[in-house]
Amino acid sequence: MNRRTGIAVGTTAALAVTALSVVAATHSGSAGHDRAGDQGVILAEGNDRHPSRTAQDWVTYADHAVVVTALDDQAVEPDTGDPDNPEGDSGPIMRKVTLRVDKVLWSKDKPAHAAPSTFQWDAFGWHQDEDGKRVEMSGAHEPRIEPGHTYVMALQWQAPRCPAGDEPIPGEWRGLGDESTIPYDHEVLGQGEFEGETQSGASAEESALPSADPNYSLRDEIAGQKADALATKLGQTEPGAPAGSAEPATDPCE
Repeated sequence: MNRRTGIAVGTTAALAVTALSVVAATHSGSAGHDRAGDQGVILAEGNDRHPSRTAQDWVTYADHAVVVTALDDQAVEPDTGDPDNPEGDSGPIMRKVTLRVDKVLWSKDKPAHAAPSTFQWDAFGWHQDEDGKRVEMSGAHEPRIEPGHTYVMALQWQAPRCPAGDEPIPGEWRGLGDESTIPYDHEVLGQGEFEGETQSGASAEESALPSADPNYSLRDEIAGQKADALATKLGQTEPGAPAGSAEPATDPCE
């Protein structure tokens, strides 16, 4: 049984994530969940940085498509200097996840930066209530990114930025949107961790939308296949004309 509620949260600027309008879904007792007896997973919805639903979206906005394994993670504890939450006792708690690149599947002709061997990833961690109770949190319609699991990611390099009157923002690898990360445990696309729960390749195929559905995506199309099939498709796809960036305007560092 699923229980849905609505909440409003914001995330820290240090993690280069803008404020979100969020809908939370708490899952409990769902089939295939691999953490028995926990409190479920809160799902947060926000705006995508770039379109990520199609192969053309990937080759238009990404620098690389890679296979990665999550090695470890660390909580980014709340900032007690936040005037909206001076005690740091409630709201979202993010994580820094270390990812290892196992294989580069595709790269654009002139990527902004060479593909990394390892990199840090900003991910949802938990939602903490005023009593200090924490419930795991994930972006809706995408993996939570948990250690021990493997994924395929479309990565875009975001260059360092130096907004006037604020701290410099270092360069980092970021995703495009909620369709730009795909579970890939045991070399099966769609199999593995998704929204904080573990799903099989068969269940990913069964839940994939039909091609006639208006929300049909690349993730639906390649469910159950190997990453080489995705690499072939990306290599055969021409980029489109990029739309305007969803990033807030900031000044590049000189």
